[in-house]
Amino acid sequence: MRIMKRTLTREEEGTMDSVIKVLVVDDHKLFALGVLALLSSEPDIVVTDVASNAEECLRMAEIVSPHTVLLDINLPDSCGVDMISKIKQIDPDIGIVMLTGLSPLGHIDASLAQGASGFLLKDCTKEEMITAIRKAAKGEGYFSQSMAPYLKEELVRTPQQDPHDDKVASLTLRELEVFNLVVTGLRSKEIAEKLEITKRTVDFHIGNILLKLEAKSRLEIVLNYKKD
Repeated sequence: MRIMKRTLTREEEGTMDSVIKVLVVDDHKLFALGVLALLSSEPDIVVTDVASNAEECLRMAEIVSPHTVLLDINLPDSCGVDMISKIKQIDPDIGIVMLTGLSPLGHIDASLAQGASGFLLKDCTKEEMITAIRKAAKGEGYFSQSMAPYLKEELVRTPQQDPHDDKVASLTLRELEVFNLVVTGLRSKEIAEKLEITKRTVDFHIGNILLKLEAKSRLEIVLNYKKD
């Protein structure tokens, strides 16, 4: 898909470290053009490329090294969820925000488990999209307000747990440290920095925590155990 992208100003070229590079992956040209127009007025965000399929997405991600990828779930040659791990293999620090114009049920947990930072329905507001992009670039999660009923339905099969139940008590001291930081919403990289361990070690502990708490995703842990 050939789409005219916003040209960087001289000031932006001189301060690229502070500009969030965004790769838009969507096969609907009209929507992609709308995103491009929507983000064009943001001084700290620039759409570097627009990909219309999975193959273009991976090629552009390697060339551009975006900070955030807006990734449609339904691509002509792949499921967007399956693309998450492939993008993360290129650079694990790339923030990925999933997009869909349809019901996201069945995709939320799978996307988060693969490393997505958040979810937007395509009817989200400009402010929600901009917030999601900025948060994903920093390794933080975000969900548009219209995602709320889907998040509740996705978790309805899992009963709410008491934060002080036997499952939490079964965690080791290190797992408990990681658990407490996960509940605050920190990503693996941030947890690794705080605990002065590797991101791989953090992910290993999170895997054990999910098993012990019988949780399907980090999101479920946050929703079930975060204190009001």
